[in-house]
Amino acid sequence: MRVAGQFRFDAPPEIMYRLFSNKDALLNATIGLQSLEEVEPDRWHATLKVGIGGFALVYHGILEVTDRVPNESFHLHIAAETHNGSAEAEADLRFLPDGDGTLVTYEADIEFLGAQKLLPSLAKGLVDYFMHGMREYLEKARARALL
Repeated sequence: MRVAGQFRFDAPPEIMYRLFSNKDALLNATIGLQSLEEVEPDRWHATLKVGIGGFALVYHGILEVTDRVPNESFHLHIAAETHNGSAEAEADLRFLPDGDGTLVTYEADIEFLGAQKLLPSLAKGLVDYFMHGMREYLEKARARALL
């Protein structure tokens, strides 16, 4: 499933670039992401728990950042498996100056294999949740004077 879009943040590109590959920000913004353990720079073992109601699947996999162009763009890859399926996401993120803020554009392919079927509205909802989670983390970090 291919999704693309953009999201505006009230922070300069260099801050948003760092934020989008920050472990704590990723944990805050990603639905079901329970843990990230760095195994090498820009590569983490990840555990995600995704469910509806009383039904949940636990995925184990890798999250990695590649093709970095400092303060401008990078590629994000997530691959995870559970007992009856797998999920994979590839996303190209760009951090474009927009006045005193940043326009983050994304093009992503998201795929669930196995018992799950990803609907277009769900794929867009997952990305929107992530972007709003990043905005929330940015605001918290500013409040704690971390940025």
